[in-house]
Amino acid sequence: MKMIKNSDLEFYQNLHQNKINLIIHMIGSITFISGNIGFIYSLIIQNYTVAVSCVFLIILSIIIQGVGHKLEPVPFKGFEGPIDFIKIIYLELFFIFPVFLFSPYFKENWKK
Repeated sequence: MKMIKNSDLEFYQNLHQNKINLIIHMIGSITFISGNIGFIYSLIIQNYTVAVSCVFLIILSIIIQGVGHKLEPVPFKGFEGPIDFIKIIYLELFFIFPVFLFSPYFKENWKK
């Protein structure tokens, strides 16, 4: 059983057609994941200055990806509230985008 279905990737592909947005997402996804890992690690070692820096990276990553989505021909429908926002952001940036990045759907959009 696949965690992410082809229909999910096709839907995602439709929302990520612009090459500049794809580049933004490649950088933003890595920044988001690194920021989250760094945040957790900095809390464990009690380095709160680094923790704040990591939160800044997470927020910056989300903001630049929002800017990237404005370049898309198909607009994102938006979030249904704060819980939906958190759920979608974490699912997208930790799981869906990395899978999409190595899928034929990404390659197809990149060649456009």
